[in-house]
Amino acid sequence: MASTIIEMFETQLKAGGHRAALRSKRGGRWTTATWDEWNRKSRAIAAALIGAGVAKGDRVAILSNTREEWVVADIAILMAGAITVPVYPTLTPDETVGILQDSGAIVVMAESPQAAEKFLRPGSGDPPHALRHVILFDTQSVRDIPNDEGVRVLSCDDLRRMTEVPVAGLSEFVSRGETLLEDKANVEALDARIGSVTADDLASIVYTAGAVGRHKGAMLTHRNFCFQVESAPEVLDLSARDEQLLFLPLAHIMGKIMFLTQLRTGGVTTFAENMLRAIDNAAEVHPTFFGAVPRMFEKFYSVANAKAADEGSVKKRLFTWAIDVGHRVARARRKGASPGVALLAQHRYADKLVLSKLRARFGNRLRFAISGGAPLAAELGEWFDAIGITVLEGYGLTETSGATNVNRPGRVKFGTVGPPLDGVENRIAADGEILLRGGGVMKGYWRDPPATEEMIDEEGWLHSGDIGEIDSAGMLRITDRKKDLIVTSAGKNIAPQNIENLLRQSPWVGQCVVVGDQRQYLTVLLTLNQKAMTHWAAENDREPDPEKLSVDPEVLALIQVDVDSVNHRLARFETIKRFHVLPHEFSAAAGELTPTGKVRRSVVTKRYADVIERMYN
Repeated sequence: MASTIIEMFETQLKAGGHRAALRSKRGGRWTTATWDEWNRKSRAIAAALIGAGVAKGDRVAILSNTREEWVVADIAILMAGAITVPVYPTLTPDETVGILQDSGAIVVMAESPQAAEKFLRPGSGDPPHALRHVILFDTQSVRDIPNDEGVRVLSCDDLRRMTEVPVAGLSEFVSRGETLLEDKANVEALDARIGSVTADDLASIVYTAGAVGRHKGAMLTHRNFCFQVESAPEVLDLSARDEQLLFLPLAHIMGKIMFLTQLRTGGVTTFAENMLRAIDNAAEVHPTFFGAVPRMFEKFYSVANAKAADEGSVKKRLFTWAIDVGHRVARARRKGASPGVALLAQHRYADKLVLSKLRARFGNRLRFAISGGAPLAAELGEWFDAIGITVLEGYGLTETSGATNVNRPGRVKFGTVGPPLDGVENRIAADGEILLRGGGVMKGYWRDPPATEEMIDEEGWLHSGDIGEIDSAGMLRITDRKKDLIVTSAGKNIAPQNIENLLRQSPWVGQCVVVGDQRQYLTVLLTLNQKAMTHWAAENDREPDPEKLSVDPEVLALIQVDVDSVNHRLARFETIKRFHVLPHEFSAAAGELTPTGKVRRSVVTKRYADVIERMYN
């Protein structure tokens, strides 16, 4: 087992540096970088970082969307003996500066001048106090301006005029490093720095998304990450023949682990153009697996059903029949039984006419997908299983370096997050909280011993803040967040996320928040699925105005039907008595969503307190 991330990377170089490692779409064409090319670029960046004064243990931040340059920079930072601090590009300027200040980052690698504006903040204060260098992946970006000018190009030179901190493009920085490495002494200095990195050195400080108040930085070591991905070849049956499509944010621990899994298996990582293009890109590159959050699966499900409905009653009936056949075959196989000759014959036609076309949206090589970051509704997992796509739900925290539990290919139990990984222990506390222990548990929170002591007890158990149960097969089921449990005035404990998962299966519902703590009954705040409602408005002679649609009697009737359908599947005390449709979606900019798209309940319920009160009066 490799003891550092750099050792894993070097193992792949020794296995064949000429092999394909990274793919990106540039100028409309997919281009490939080999392991050797990756290594040369990362070494050059590392040499330039050292030349710029980056010492071992210094923090270097990356503020960028998921792209090839992100992982090349990450390996370079580690080669320099420094610590990577990933920052979500969706954070506000104040949040961004807060993380840079707290971590003491001396270099920031930003995606573009527009991204760098967040922490340079022209005209409104000094940049983060420790900052010495800014490196840009792209040296130009287009920024919207709220006036008649429309848009303008923001350049590297514009940033230089804003700050005294040196600003350089990544290509310039690479060239600087390559020149440095022409000197043998610099080569030896870089190799010595690489050789000085140990398993217990910090590899990353990952700030938790959605924390109340100040974000907390989880200190994750090389040992943590190596432990996390060591079992990937066995658990997920991955090898160098696999190719993943990566579009998860690399500032999110799941995205980071998906990338590091490649260093363990030697496969190829292909970067989607962006989140919106991910499924289109999958059809182009034919990945063997990918990771995603439940919202992506929910959207695919909604779009597929809406499209079937749009194609007329005959095709809708064919679609429904095919999915039903798929369900029956999948259920039989999950039980280890034979579907039977007649059902298999039906399945061949269902697959040819409907199911195979749905799978083709993800290419023709997909073996499985991984879901994490939030609960996946069991019904949704079963729907994908019915069309022939296995979704493996997993569970973990930033503080555990990623996954602690995951379903396995050939061993899936929908509604659970699977058994623990080798070397991980699960335990349920007396109050139902999930406790975790293993080699992935963080070293602690950066400069915050009290928070560390609150999170990890004396026996090494990490208190997850999630409520769950372990079944007789050792499968962990997450029922809710401990702090999000609703306790009604009748004393009933209710997990709102389970109900919300069901409501979001409606094609008309975008996001939702169930309310009812210390109340007599449950209500829900809903937002509309804008794409579906725009299409509905066009077909029903309505203006595609979200405010008007949110109060349209026919729209409310459509949603009521789906709310009633969900209520039929719930215990009486769990049913939704009233709902209110908001005229706009929740957003991260408004503080209603975390950078990973999770709803901040406390923010939403406080902001719409008057609306909530009306539902109870």
